[in-house]
Amino acid sequence: MQKNMQNLPFVSTRATKPVFMPLDKRKLKINRFNCLYIGKINKIALAYLTGTSLFYGLLIVIQKMGLNFGLDPLSFSFSRSIIVIFISLIFFSPQLKKLKSIKRYELRDLVILGVVSASAILILFLGQNVTTAVNAGFLTRLTPLFVLPLAYILLKEKYPKSSIFFMFMMLIGAFLLITDGAMTIPQLGDLLIIFVASIVAFQNVFAKKIMDGISTDMVIFFRVCLSALLIVMFIPFILGHQSINALFSGLFYVVLTAILYFLSVICQYRAIKLVGPFITTTFFLSGSLFSALFAYILLGEILSPVQWVGAAGILFAGYFLIKKK
Repeated sequence: MQKNMQNLPFVSTRATKPVFMPLDKRKLKINRFNCLYIGKINKIALAYLTGTSLFYGLLIVIQKMGLNFGLDPLSFSFSRSIIVIFISLIFFSPQLKKLKSIKRYELRDLVILGVVSASAILILFLGQNVTTAVNAGFLTRLTPLFVLPLAYILLKEKYPKSSIFFMFMMLIGAFLLITDGAMTIPQLGDLLIIFVASIVAFQNVFAKKIMDGISTDMVIFFRVCLSALLIVMFIPFILGHQSINALFSGLFYVVLTAILYFLSVICQYRAIKLVGPFITTTFFLSGSLFSALFAYILLGEILSPVQWVGAAGILFAGYFLIKKK
């Protein structure tokens, strides 16, 4: 017994001074740099997320003012698309030199993105003509619901349950803010609007996928310019000479909405590059807040108590969604 105990290691019961292991200063420096870099990326992403919501929220109000001015919706879209093309060519002129270096499959993906974007815009106009503005305003916000499965299929991305919970909370807030708690009986146009939401979801997820091999600016250029070009080519078949004659009517609203649309897309796609399509499309729901704010300032529209509840829900869920990210 004593012989066995002699072989056991001796353990002292007296308090000992803590032993400080030397830290690897090199690793510490790298970790500190990574934390600073990630923090900077998050701040830039938040700026882009706020920008796309702000510009799009103001765009909706200015667009409404243009329609109240007497502009036809399709003529308005036609004129705005022409201005958007010129803005894109000027802003992304350095990117045009890189077109020769684009590979065939990359060009195919960029064309798909532009065609899908143009299709979403045109189907949205068709759907809005056979449904109410309230229904269309809310149903276009369903995009995050379609992003979830598409991001998993195309990007292999999974999101925590808390983020999904805050997404639903923002959807409920957007519903209350946009509809004042009441929607009309679903109509045929509502199905088209829901289809548009799914197209936009695919568009955003697909954009994130191809950004891994193509520069973000090139993706934005094709998304904006090609989709606008297709709209300019398609609408005259519907309106004929009316679309050309309407080019200079309401020029102030046309130019302003073109600039706001362009800035909104730039911020949106740069946010998608940094934080992914789900966070971007979910945070995009906060655009309803900016629309409500600018509608109050420019149009004198006042929120009801139900709409204030919806606005509070969007702010609360949006804050925790970004904090979680």
